[in-house]
Amino acid sequence: MPITKQGLRREALQRLRTAALADPAQLRSAQLRKKLAPLLLEKARSVVAIYAPLPHEINLIPLLREYPQHCYVFPRCLPGRQLQFCHVRNAETDLIPGAMNIPEPAPHTAIITPEEIDILIVPGVAFTRSGARLGYGGGYYDRFIPQCTRARVLALAFEEQLVPDLPTEPHDLLIQELITPLT
Repeated sequence: MPITKQGLRREALQRLRTAALADPAQLRSAQLRKKLAPLLLEKARSVVAIYAPLPHEINLIPLLREYPQHCYVFPRCLPGRQLQFCHVRNAETDLIPGAMNIPEPAPHTAIITPEEIDILIVPGVAFTRSGARLGYGGGYYDRFIPQCTRARVLALAFEEQLVPDLPTEPHDLLIQELITPLT
């Protein structure tokens, strides 16, 4: 019997949590942020969509300090499994606990339209090298990505997140670029 998305998600999350115990995600995150650097240096200023990490995820928040010339936007969960991105200048003052206790933009942050985003960095649980993505199961990003008409869509992934194959459905979108420790 083929493994389900839920089963793959469980396995990938367990690998990530185990790896985080052995090797802190902060160090591994810094390595992946360095691999992202050439893209962030291509333009003087870009609107870059990132996310606040869960403990096992890649931490992109240091980008605000490392490449302050860019406008960083973070997602806010809305009813109907929709995302809204808002400009965050300072993670300590502009992010508050949101849906599922994941930090999201505070009410005072400015809303950015999907068409304004230049680089969209998408989270995920598992990825294939060909761009298939297994998210957390809500479909938020699958709904949001088509609205980002000019964005370069990519993901960063730890080795534990790479899998040879993923079951996909028609609504599952491929990621254009995948940055890993091996790329």
